[in-house]
Amino acid sequence: GGVFVTTPRSEGAERMPESDDGQERGIRIKGWEIKSRHSSIADSETIDTYEAQLQTKHLPELLFSSAGLDLKHVQSQVHVCFTAFEALRSWKLHPLPPIQVRVSRDWQQSRIQDIQDLGVKPMDYDWTFTTPYAGHVFREGCPPEESVWRDTSLGIDRELLMRRDPILFYDEFDLFESELDDHGMCKLTLKMRVMPTCWYVLARYWLRVDDVLVRCYDTRVFCALGDEVGSGARVIREVKQCEASLEALSRMGPNASINAHSDPEKTAQFFESIAPSGMGYFKVQELQL
Repeated sequence: GGVFVTTPRSEGAERMPESDDGQERGIRIKGWEIKSRHSSIADSETIDTYEAQLQTKHLPELLFSSAGLDLKHVQSQVHVCFTAFEALRSWKLHPLPPIQVRVSRDWQQSRIQDIQDLGVKPMDYDWTFTTPYAGHVFREGCPPEESVWRDTSLGIDRELLMRRDPILFYDEFDLFESELDDHGMCKLTLKMRVMPTCWYVLARYWLRVDDVLVRCYDTRVFCALGDEVGSGARVIREVKQCEASLEALSRMGPNASINAHSDPEKTAQFFESIAPSGMGYFKVQELQL
């Protein structure tokens, strides 16, 4: 589970009981119960269950099936959650056109007649696990719903977020990861921190297909914490999706080559440096509790 950087009780918060397996930890603070759970790699039985429920035989090699975040607003009984299963369900529900790696594209171009004669069918699914998943929300006793989010002109209070307030609770872990049959890499990572004045989550889907493209889908969720435990809350969600092809990268100079995208942070910084170029989607919404 997560790390308690500062003694929570000194800031009017308290630790929640740790799970028996030591994988889940949490904190109570100003009307919220915030828990993070780590996970080992899914076993074969869990993989079979995922394949059956998602109707697929294609899953990431590293699937941390029990990992996730749960941020519960106690008064309203509303949970803001992030899980591997819901992320992959979103991948299945919103499939993108399959990407061709360069070696496949070159092979097909050299064998057009053979492909036509043999009736070879192209890959018809997104093998990169690209997911627009931005977390899910549910009220206890009710199914998850997306309609609770409303468009807003209010953004994340970055001034509050960047203040040097003590970090009470912090965590960072992956929900899934894949080397894409040695054609690149993708991963979905969660970062979370809780301060006396606010909590913040960054969910980042990152993709690098060698010699083809890079993607970075960021979901930021933020909530300023009121002084009163029972007070209402406004949760802000900012979703940004960026993508650039190798062709586009090559026009930006050597520092923008695909080799410069060896990890998610480098790709995110790259897209920040060229914004708004590369950004295909941006939306800010709020959840009023």
